Amino acid sequence: MTTTTVHPGWRVQLAVHRAVRRDLHRLSAALESGDGTRTPAIIDYWTVTHHQLHEHHVLEDTVVWPLMRERLGSAVDSLLDRNAQEHQDMSAAMDQFGAAVASMTTDPAVARAALEHLGQVVETHLAHEEADVLPLIPDAFTMEDVAFFSAEAAMTNPPPEFLPWLLDDAPEVDVAFFTGPMPPPVLEELRSSWTPRWQMKVDALDPSTTIPSQR
Repeated sequence: MTTTTVHPGWRVQLAVHRAVRRDLHRLSAALESGDGTRTPAIIDYWTVTHHQLHEHHVLEDTVVWPLMRERLGSAVDSLLDRNAQEHQDMSAAMDQFGAAVASMTTDPAVARAALEHLGQVVETHLAHEEADVLPLIPDAFTMEDVAFFSAEAAMTNPPPEFLPWLLDDAPEVDVAFFTGPMPPPVLEELRSSWTPRWQMKVDALDPSTTIPSQR
């Protein structure tokens, strides 16, 4: 099923999953360039990825999946218990990668290995969630629930941080979904301020860009 036909709550989840996969790919490419000059940009970029993943999981673990369990009952217990365990596994792998990057000098081998492990843990979780949990969203949540989840998320992950990260390299259908309801002044802020600020981090990470010499 594509993002053009799914429940809005499902679409949001898939958009986040796409952004996470994109970030892991970009971080891998930056580490492959590997002479240490990208380390500050990698740390800066990873800080955003870590924040986004952490906030996404906190919202799921404390708001979204408990409500699904309440609505759908014991039929989802095993799926949501697995989800919770996978979140713990991801958190440990995220900490491992963060520590490897923070201590990286000119040899990215340890960070590469940690990122490879993180990617495997993340992909296992996303695949499980997409196959088994997200299809339950239409049975569990109303449009009002989805609006409530968005409002809760914005309290700790405000739109100036979340939206440019989420919509970077997103398909047009997702961009239209997220920006369509925006008041014009907010849309202008996204285009003129929030997105360029995020793009600076992307450009700094990109191995094809030139890092200015320090004098």
